[in-house]
Amino acid sequence: MIPLIAVAHGSRDPRSARAVAAALAVLRTEHPEWDVRLAFLDLNTPSVPQVLDAVAADGHRRAVVVPLLLGSAFHARVDLPAILADARTRNPLLDVTCADILGDDARLVAAARDSIASTGVALDDPSVGIAFCAVGSRRDEANTATARVVPRVTAGTAWSAVACYATAAGPTAASASELLARSGCSTLVVAPWMLAPGLLWDRACAAVVEAHPDARIAPTLTTHAAVGHVVAERYLAAVHRNTVRAA
Repeated sequence: MIPLIAVAHGSRDPRSARAVAAALAVLRTEHPEWDVRLAFLDLNTPSVPQVLDAVAADGHRRAVVVPLLLGSAFHARVDLPAILADARTRNPLLDVTCADILGDDARLVAAARDSIASTGVALDDPSVGIAFCAVGSRRDEANTATARVVPRVTAGTAWSAVACYATAAGPTAASASELLARSGCSTLVVAPWMLAPGLLWDRACAAVVEAHPDARIAPTLTTHAAVGHVVAERYLAAVHRNTVRAA
């Protein structure tokens, strides 16, 4: 089987790598015949070059990289393509295909809604306000893409929601929560449009809880089986594209 290399962002917070690894463990359980490997863009090991070199050393001639990224920001557009180009130069016999990012897949949107509901709020409760928090980007297009996810997450509910960002853009989670509270929301939930926990997420949550001690914190997306399912689909689609191209 063509190796699947799942590429995560990486974090100084060890919970992040553990959460991603747990999501991939579910994938391995559902597809025990697959060769699933985890690599990181930064801050954790093994790195993407290390894993690609190992795949080549194992004698594989094809590999599929699945970026575990929700948005098309710097890492998806610049960083990862450059790393893969360098790996292809070092390993000319290895055909590396990059799958689509996870993005705003409908299953992840539903997983975000489930994550919010798991805090105990009712779907039909109009007093619920959601500070929907992504990492944030210096690219307005990336932040706008996050904002477009919000009405999809709240579809079919009575919730109010505001997109916010942990870094690089505004509003912050704290200011989004203040806006929701002023608009009459008495139950505040900080919900992550993030795959895994980390320092940025903790900081955003802490700022909200400082002002609103009763605010609820929704779990990150890697706690949901949808992540593994989307990774599997991105992998199979990339394998199919590669097969059609080679035919």
